[in-house]
Amino acid sequence: MSERPRSDDASAAAGSAMPWHRPGKWLVNPAYWDAEVQAERAAAPQRVHFIDCTLSEGDDCVGHQPNWNTRLGMIERLDAIGLGEITMPSHVTFGEERDLIKACRRMGVKTRLVAKGPGVVPPLRGDWRSIIDRHVDMGTEVISPIVKWSYADTLSDFTGALSKSAVVEAIGESVGYMKRHRVRVVPWMVDSMRSPVDTACLFFKAMAEAGADGVYIVDSRGNSAPLATRHYIRRVRAAVGEKCDVYVQHHNDLGVATANAMADVEGGANWIDASVLGIGDRGGCVALEEAAVLFEMYGIATGIKLDALYDLCRYVQTAYGVQLPPWKPIAGANWNKEEGWGHLDGSTAAEATVGVSPKVVGRDFEAVIGTKILFGRERSSAHTDAPLFLRELLHQWNIPATEDQFQVILLRARAAVATTHDRHYLTFDEFRSISEGVILAGRG
Repeated sequence: MSERPRSDDASAAAGSAMPWHRPGKWLVNPAYWDAEVQAERAAAPQRVHFIDCTLSEGDDCVGHQPNWNTRLGMIERLDAIGLGEITMPSHVTFGEERDLIKACRRMGVKTRLVAKGPGVVPPLRGDWRSIIDRHVDMGTEVISPIVKWSYADTLSDFTGALSKSAVVEAIGESVGYMKRHRVRVVPWMVDSMRSPVDTACLFFKAMAEAGADGVYIVDSRGNSAPLATRHYIRRVRAAVGEKCDVYVQHHNDLGVATANAMADVEGGANWIDASVLGIGDRGGCVALEEAAVLFEMYGIATGIKLDALYDLCRYVQTAYGVQLPPWKPIAGANWNKEEGWGHLDGSTAAEATVGVSPKVVGRDFEAVIGTKILFGRERSSAHTDAPLFLRELLHQWNIPATEDQFQVILLRARAAVATTHDRHYLTFDEFRSISEGVILAGRG
């Protein structure tokens, strides 16, 4: 399991007396550095790599497939963000996938490219070698075959017609053949995290012993839980040894993909499968922009250029034509905003009110004036309904409003918010303009 140097943020966090606090960037939970917690995550690598699945999982996002130009545009931007590998779109025709790979070579893409597949079905029958050859001939540095069997075999734990020994034999023969092509081989096992862990470890160990460079664990239905995930990954890591990379993909059907990704790393995984915006089949996948930031905040280096994440998210959003909820972490319209001073409580540091300072991901913190301040109580801890915050702003700006003028300012600000249909808030500059307009009109 090779490790690269830590990023500046992760290195600084690791060497600090208070690794949970990076002034101007973030303040996280100090309990993560308690002795008992460090013992629980002793298997975690110092450096984690991301394999991006935006293009492959994006093709699974019903009704939102991109075109040739936007695929290449995404690859170009993904290549610049600091990924370890990029999975090619796996639902286009073989001819188009091959042409995309050639286009990547012409563009000078430096990140390793991965061809997902082919399917390997135990016991091996027919001309299975030519199926593998076609995948290898597409020209990627990595192939990721999927060892498949029926759902009934998973449920019965191979007590039916297909035996575990037959699966192990097929894995050994097929992986050995792939490695003779001198490509990087990272096999999947179908429905990994819904299989008994002893069975999964048997099959993953067979992959490692056959010469696989890594094993790919999949939570394809997105219903694992972080504690189970951590235990499962520890078992697999022990089975395949330290020299074999451990990749993990989680779907997000129940909203726990990012938490599961953290559990993967704590269990010893060193490759995390992720997509920009978490785009993918059904509920999506691990969101690259969420996991990369979370890992760095907790001292795990990723090599991802965090300050380029927001622009990447916006490009991918446009490429797929998807709408984001305003509260979407990192990329949502409201994620970097709070009404008034929010949770700053007198601080000027953005990390005091947001989980991570928006500047970390290429955004700015925006304090705004919305319906909460204009129509309701400013804070749950407030002792009055009076709009004290707005009066304080006028005082800071040296705008001497009488009570009558203040009520006109309040009326006009409320009207502006109520009738601005694309966003129901005012920036500070907009509120200041309304306020100055009322004062200047009074002088006329």
